[in-house]
Amino acid sequence: MQPPQQQLDLKDIHLPDTLSWWPLAAGYWIIFVCIIIAVMTYLIIRSYRKKHEIRRLALAEYQRIKKAYAENHDPKQLSAALSALLRRAAISSYPESECAGLIGKPWLNWLDKQLSNSTLNFSNGPGYLLTEFIYSSSQKADDIDDLLKLSLLWLKQLPPPTGKSA
Repeated sequence: MQPPQQQLDLKDIHLPDTLSWWPLAAGYWIIFVCIIIAVMTYLIIRSYRKKHEIRRLALAEYQRIKKAYAENHDPKQLSAALSALLRRAAISSYPESECAGLIGKPWLNWLDKQLSNSTLNFSNGPGYLLTEFIYSSSQKADDIDDLLKLSLLWLKQLPPPTGKSA
């Protein structure tokens, strides 16, 4: 005969609770914050470049026009190229309804309105070369240097592009 077994007051085996994915460990939070900072930095830099791309491209085109003038000394070609550049830059940076249809004196006045703190101006200064010199038979171009300075100043003050209006 076997001796009676003594009943021990033992509890059943309990497994630990399963690991929860929440709350996250500190390392995951650090990685998450770093990713957010990287994405926001990328978006801010891209936005800044996009806003200033028109100005950068316009200034590069201005330098190309100026170099072409230095090579061929054709003031009519220079005034036509500067006129086209200023118009493209204006239409790209301002609402089209504000500047696209302007010609002659109203166009020069509008350019002056956008220009701040300048002793030179388009409507009463060398800007007449943009509208009149192209079509005149005169080869006199005393104000070409002033027109180049004025155009460069205007292009440097281009604002970031605004939304297009229909």
